[in-house]
Amino acid sequence: MKHIIKIFEKYNQTGYSMYSGITHENWNNIWKNKNLTDRLTNVTSDLDFAYDYSYNFKTGEYEDVAVEISNIPIDAFVSYREEDYNDDDDFISMENMSNEEKENIIEIETLFLVDLYPHVNIIQTKLI
Repeated sequence: MKHIIKIFEKYNQTGYSMYSGITHENWNNIWKNKNLTDRLTNVTSDLDFAYDYSYNFKTGEYEDVAVEISNIPIDAFVSYREEDYNDDDDFISMENMSNEEKENIIEIETLFLVDLYPHVNIIQTKLI
């Protein structure tokens, strides 16, 4: 997979914008009002990749929608996945990394797991 364009932006050096593929139902039930649980969320800086995860299992169709999550603090990033991963569980922990190390990884890689639940009051969500 080739990096198309890095689409994340830093906000005041404290937050990032990333994307997650969703369905319209998940937008209405979860993301619109940030009804998050303490589950980790897959995010990417590649919008096209996020659209690939907008598959609706009920209808059997892709909905081509995603949520843009902004103001993600650096400490919400818990792991990343390199482009040549073999399995959906091939994530590398960011737990013991300094903020500088995390920033370098965020600049290079496109796939992450984030823990948004503790930051529900500061993140912003937008349907795209």
